[in-house]
Amino acid sequence: MDGSLLEKLEDMGAEVEDTLERLMGDEEMYLEYLEQFPDNQSIIDLRHSVDAGDSEQAMKDVHTLKGMALNLGLLPLVDVCMDMLLDFRAGDTDAAMSQIDAVEECFQEWAAAIRENQ
Repeated sequence: MDGSLLEKLEDMGAEVEDTLERLMGDEEMYLEYLEQFPDNQSIIDLRHSVDAGDSEQAMKDVHTLKGMALNLGLLPLVDVCMDMLLDFRAGDTDAAMSQIDAVEECFQEWAAAIRENQ
């Protein structure tokens, strides 16, 4: 992986500069974290919770995924996770649970971009 990944992610809507600032400019550390992203268990856990109809656990899982995406500066993924969370918080469990495909699709877009540059 190299800096070309960071350029690609920025083109996709990631906040690369802000994330690097939080990491005190450590690009190598950022790239290491990004390398681990495609194998993150959070999206799998979220899918299992939704499939099991466990809205309480799904809310926790999407919150975890949102936090991880936010830490990496992957704002479009943060946005779809927030949409799901806001529905949960509003008490609209059906609407929240129905957003799993959008969250998974967005996660997979980011994972694919990262894998392409490994």
